[in-house]
Amino acid sequence: MFLSRVEIPWEAARNPYDVHRQLWRLFPGEEKETRLRSDDMRQGFLFRAEESGLGRTARLLVQSRQAPEIAQGLTILGTREIRPEPSAGQRLCFILTANPIKTIVDAERRDKPDKKSGKCRVPLIRDEDQREWLARKFAGAAEVEAVTVQPRPPLYFRKGGRGGKLACVTYEGVLRVTHSGNFISLLKNGIGHAKAFGCGLLLVRRL
Repeated sequence: MFLSRVEIPWEAARNPYDVHRQLWRLFPGEEKETRLRSDDMRQGFLFRAEESGLGRTARLLVQSRQAPEIAQGLTILGTREIRPEPSAGQRLCFILTANPIKTIVDAERRDKPDKKSGKCRVPLIRDEDQREWLARKFAGAAEVEAVTVQPRPPLYFRKGGRGGKLACVTYEGVLRVTHSGNFISLLKNGIGHAKAFGCGLLLVRRL
């Protein structure tokens, strides 16, 4: 895998929905993702915003299977190859920006004739629920020993002429690897939904 720092000018990053499409230009040989579920094997890349704001250049950390290529309008600040080799029992510091949600059945949506399903995703707001969500995502791969949960400002975007909003949090703490193969899969494929909006990239370092 490769880890890169990339800058996108404000004009191309003002709508968060467009950031993912801009980053795809760095990987012209990659096939676009066709995953139906968030836990399917991931193609392409994961990313998280390190710096962003109204009128400012967005600086992103991008993890990819292939090294990025130069693309007009985007700046690659640096790239290095990484080969994670965690072992069972190893303790690591971690940081993860994620979109913790649950799926519910909305009776009003279900009863509308143009809706095939009444299911919809709603954000988890309570700190306890957010921590339990993280533990479920790590199940079979790692155990969380300590974690802080920091809410992030809502992420507003536009898609197909319609507006949307995401509620995200940043987890930061210490974990213990319980199964190295499953943990590597989380590192490669990311955690949870909203990966196209900069969620899901799990970053770790040794204690």
